[in-house]
Amino acid sequence: MPKLEFKLSKGGIFVADLFVEKVPQTWELIRAFLPQTREAYNARWSGRETHAPLSLPTKPPRENQSCQASIGDVIYGREWEDRNFTGFEAIGWFYAAETIRDWRGLHAVNIIGRVQPQYWPLIEEAGMRIWRRGGEDCAMRIIE
Repeated sequence: MPKLEFKLSKGGIFVADLFVEKVPQTWELIRAFLPQTREAYNARWSGRETHAPLSLPTKPPRENQSCQASIGDVIYGREWEDRNFTGFEAIGWFYAAETIRDWRGLHAVNIIGRVQPQYWPLIEEAGMRIWRRGGEDCAMRIIE
């Protein structure tokens, strides 16, 4: 099973298992885009979520969507065709269970994987650090 590794510049590496069978088109487009290093930010609209903005040349369709996230969920989110476009697109990870929303209300995202449980204390620590101090570089790469 492919995995996604996240390496934070101020400390910490964590790994997520990817749900390739549930998000085949999203997986292919993200796989072709990585590795990348992007600034990670905290997304307070959705609560305890950290995300790294990106801009895929081809946009994935809706796959394995939810407006609810659990601790460790890794998501691909963008503005779908039914929303006014601002350019938002990101890979994110949740360090607590949350309802996914933005300033317009509920927002469905593709659930693409889950951070392995042994890393949950780290993603909470990093999420709080990024929330308090601002952005932090995050290198993302696929481990096959």
